[in-house]
Amino acid sequence: MTITDFFQKLTAGEMAGWAVVLLILLMSLIEISPIKLNPWEKFFGWIGKKMNGEVDKRLKTVEKQISDMWVNQHRQTILTFAREARSGVVHSPDEWANVLNQSEEYEKYIKDRGLSNGIVTQDTVYIRSLYQEMSREHKI
Repeated sequence: MTITDFFQKLTAGEMAGWAVVLLILLMSLIEISPIKLNPWEKFFGWIGKKMNGEVDKRLKTVEKQISDMWVNQHRQTILTFAREARSGVVHSPDEWANVLNQSEEYEKYIKDRGLSNGIVTQDTVYIRSLYQEMSREHKI
């Protein structure tokens, strides 16, 4: 018996009992994930969103403020360091490591969020080139 003969007999109704057995066998071999339907979870989730809506808005506002403060602090550090370096202020190796790390963090943050960078990019390039120059001359 070929597979086509099997399916022809199956559709003709001759092997209806075997079809049921085959179906039960296949269903026992194939795990079908149960459908999770919990109306209480949906209901209480909806009530929670209604009750905490104002808190969520305030939390998003605070998160935005913290993000802005973080960006401004990093910008200020980079700009101040570059200005001091142009003025001839000597920085320690720890200060160099700190500003280079902050520059890297800042650039990644700006890139990930698609924010504008402005003059900080040029100061970062200046700081890195000055660091390489001073490193080659063994001044750091």
